[in-house]
Amino acid sequence: MLPTKNILLSLALGSFLLLGMSGCAGKNQEHFIGKERVILKEHKSFQEGKFLKVAATFENEDDNEVEGMVYQIEWIDSRGIVVDQTAWKPFTIIGKQQIRVVDMASRPDVTDYRIVISTPNK
Repeated sequence: MLPTKNILLSLALGSFLLLGMSGCAGKNQEHFIGKERVILKEHKSFQEGKFLKVAATFENEDDNEVEGMVYQIEWIDSRGIVVDQTAWKPFTIIGKQQIRVVDMASRPDVTDYRIVISTPNK
């Protein structure tokens, strides 16, 4: 009887953790790798036909610095699972400049997204 209880407890705990992780996916999420030197000023999503499209604006708030960075968009389905992602896209942004980017999911089952930003160490 004890092994059955352990199995049920493990299944319950695993289900709880899975539900908790899937709840982490939500619109307006961004994830920074490295020091945050470029900000994600705004981003929004909208449907274009059957596909989700994302528009984002990055800004370098520093007057004098030139920043190099890369970003990627992770495309998430209704279960909270990353089902696709864009390639890493590099760009350089000078002081006080804003750059606007637009990307579209390649799958119709995408319902959400996460923007991942990486800035190299200086």
